[in-house]
Amino acid sequence: MTATAATLDAQAKINLALRILAREENGYHQLETLFARIDLADTVRVATDTSARELTLDGPDVGPRERNLAWRAAEAYMAEAGWPHGFAIHIEKRIPVGGGLGGGSADAGAVLRILNAIAPRPLPDAAVATLAFRLGADVPFVATDAPFALGWGRGERLLALNPLPARELLLCLPPFGVETGAAFGWIDAQRREEPLRAPAPLRPQDVDRWDGIARLAGNDFETPVIHRHPGIAACLEALTAAGARIARMSGSGSTVFGVFDRRPPAELPGVPTGTRVVHARTLTHVAQVRPLD
Repeated sequence: MTATAATLDAQAKINLALRILAREENGYHQLETLFARIDLADTVRVATDTSARELTLDGPDVGPRERNLAWRAAEAYMAEAGWPHGFAIHIEKRIPVGGGLGGGSADAGAVLRILNAIAPRPLPDAAVATLAFRLGADVPFVATDAPFALGWGRGERLLALNPLPARELLLCLPPFGVETGAAFGWIDAQRREEPLRAPAPLRPQDVDRWDGIARLAGNDFETPVIHRHPGIAACLEALTAAGARIARMSGSGSTVFGVFDRRPPAELPGVPTGTRVVHARTLTHVAQVRPLD
């Protein structure tokens, strides 16, 4: 692709299953998860015809640019590839911050995909995956074009799965986020009282149909997060009452999603005041990079 600028829809993810396994001596936790991409997306544009380094956003303030995952992704790519000599990133934010939908990770994954698509000498896929892993546990998945995948470890091990038929979703977006580090601390405190019983591993053949996923769906973060934010339980109950086949929290929260076999209702009674309800869909194909010149 011969271009100096490109754009990509940075599509959010949900965790249809999320298991927090052993805590390593270095403090990191081993994970096992079933990822799915959804059509809620930020728009990320990257231009490389500049010697400056710029990041602009339309949407909520997400803190210093040096801590922004999209900025860090561009700098990591530059250091690895020796290219580009500068960048201008613009992000139109639609994915809630701190909601468990991987918005910052999706932006970082989009930056890596854009830069590798327009680079004069693209990096090998394995090198891009390594850069993604260094940025966070969700980034390796959202730096691929897989709509479904199983993930293990700290996100570095992925198995892309065949996409399942698209399903309608309702997303309940509370007016607060959950800080992931705090949620892991709550998990650790809970397990000092209730030792972990390791579940049987998720297998590809167990999650190749929606009914199999419905049997295995779960999120280990739910119990400790609900203990501190009981409104999340009300969202789960409202989605189940509305006919959701699967109702779960995504990531460490605070977003709660419901998967429906049929068109979901236009209204969702019972959600707490201040909670937004958004319609979305799972994806069978992930957005592709589009050149701008």
